[in-house]
Amino acid sequence: MSIRKEDAYQHALCMDLQKDRLRYAIVSKSSKKIVHQNTLEFDSFDRDTIQPLLTEEVLFYDYGAIVATGGGKRNTIIPVDLFNYSKADDIFRLNFSKPIDNLDYNRIPELGIVNIYEMPLWIKSLFVIKFPRVKLVHPVTVILKGVFDRDAWRQKIHLYFEGDSFYLLITNKNKLEYFNRFDFTNLADMVYHILFVLEQKEIDQNSADVLLYGVTNEWDLKEEFQTFFKQPVQISDEEELSDKFILAKQLLCV
Repeated sequence: MSIRKEDAYQHALCMDLQKDRLRYAIVSKSSKKIVHQNTLEFDSFDRDTIQPLLTEEVLFYDYGAIVATGGGKRNTIIPVDLFNYSKADDIFRLNFSKPIDNLDYNRIPELGIVNIYEMPLWIKSLFVIKFPRVKLVHPVTVILKGVFDRDAWRQKIHLYFEGDSFYLLITNKNKLEYFNRFDFTNLADMVYHILFVLEQKEIDQNSADVLLYGVTNEWDLKEEFQTFFKQPVQISDEEELSDKFILAKQLLCV
């Protein structure tokens, strides 16, 4: 499905920059559904390679909002009260060693937290030059907003997959109980990290709901992954709640 230029103001242009591709989607602000999408692949992760690829006419319609996710995988989340009396650099250094790239942050007021992350200056300039109205946020900011946009009262395990890493979130009674990112090479790695966290948190793996994002119902590890949990592993049939979660939930940031 395409979009008419004159209807662009009723939509948002949402982009997600990763190491090997830039995904974009045009999302209806009223229905929250994706009406058009595409992926631009590249071999070199730098501005000179990516910028010339941004030539499609549909990218430059007059959208009601423009949002992009990008930045490094290293991030830290802290309570907003602590952030107000500290420097982002000092907080980040408590968790990560040098070298540290350019830092930025997103406030998430509905959760009372701040997400501090690395955002290389070339990524900022890439988007700002091409899209002066763009709002830049970190993927974790969108994941958190998206997870809490759903029912978060009952205890749930949320897994967002991105290449060879995944984010693990545990929510309960509308609060974030746990958050971290893990690298993995196979299913055994993945399950080890998850079950170790659940053991440390004293959470019964057979009682909590398990929700997966960043993959579709055709995920080749789904059946094997399910054997570790009594509750059905949930992957939505809606692309906005599965493999296009990051793109669709960027609407929550505008």
